Amino acid sequence: MTDSANGETNAPDSDDRRTNEVLRALVSEMLERVREVTRRTSAWSAAERAQAEAELEAIMAHVRREATTERKED
Repeated sequence: MTDSANGETNAPDSDDRRTNEVLRALVSEMLERVREVTRRTSAWSAAERAQAEAELEAIMAHVRREATTERKED
């Protein structure tokens, strides 16, 4: 975790966020989709918005699964 006041990382296992490339890629994809939804929502039909929300939910579920998967120590 990052302390927003001073930008310091205070989680003892912060190296995991750098070593779990799959999770990093998924989080990046999720953020990209969130930004796209934010930018384009007003131009979408109800069906397009529902589809975008479903896709985002699927990505978020994948992030949850990856984040909660136990890893073997190197």
